[in-house]
This record gives sequence, structure tokens and C-alpha cells, in this order.
Amino acid sequence: MYIEERSFRRFVEACLEETVIVYVDHLLTERNYIKEETIERMRQDEEVLMDFFREYISVSKVENRVRILSDLRELASAESLDTFTLIYTNILEHQPDCPPEVVEKLVGLREGIPRKDAKEVVQECKEIYENSLVDGNPPKASFVFTKVKCLSVSKGSLWRKLT
Repeated sequence: MYIEERSFRRFVEACLEETVIVYVDHLLTERNYIKEETIERMRQDEEVLMDFFREYISVSKVENRVRILSDLRELASAESLDTFTLIYTNILEHQPDCPPEVVEKLVGLREGIPRKDAKEVVQECKEIYENSLVDGNPPKASFVFTKVKCLSVSKGSLWRKLT
């Protein structure tokens, strides 16, 4: 061993964060519809990540970093406006800088959601997000959404498709 244990744990934590960022980016740039098989695969991916990383860093740190994946999985499988808004509100508690574009992209990837309903979900989530802002900014930045590439590129492209 040439690396101090403490430095190694920080390195593993940084690897986990980068893995989560890349995963979220790929999820949001998915080209196929989100189906039940996709949701199940997301659940399996969470378990694999948890099992691997808890070998090297504390379970609580792993759970805190992987929580956004389970939150996004729940959001992707939501069936009603109330469920979408409840899950999005929960995400904002842990990831206060999660923009409503995340909901917009996931709703757009869902099969069987009428455009009218999709627009309503996105609008509600935009209002929730705007109400959570402090002086026009999120209360604090998380490690995920400030670094997700697809969110920093073209915002609102899906919204135009829904209108």
C-alpha cells in the first residue's frame, strides 16, 4: 500500500460521486422510453454500487451519495401528479439545486403520459423549485446537478416539444 488509508477513502468517495454524476447524466440523455425493465435495472445498479463502495467507505456515506439514484428511480416510476411533486419535493430536501429540467426529461422519457399531464407535472415542479429558491438561488449546491453535463448544455429543448 502506497496510499494512506484516509487518502484512499477520499479517493473512493470521489470515484463514487463521479460514478453517480455520470449515471445521472446518462439517465437524463437516454433515448429510449423508461419502461418497467429500466426501473428494475436502475434498482439493480443501485445495489451493485452500494455493495461495491461500502467495502471501502462507510455505509452512511455510500447511502448519502446513492440516494439521488433511488430518488430519480422513484421519480421515473411515478404515476400521478401528486406522486411526481411529492418525490420532487423530497429530492429538493437532499439535492436543493435539482432543477425542474430533471423532471421534464424524465417525464418526457415515460411511455403513456399524455402531453397535457406532462406539462402539468413540469409546471408544478417548476413552481416548487422556484418556491425553494433563496434570493433566486438554491439554498446550497449538491455534488450532482452542478456537474451533470446534459443540464448545462441546452435547457428547455424538451419543454418546447411538450408545448
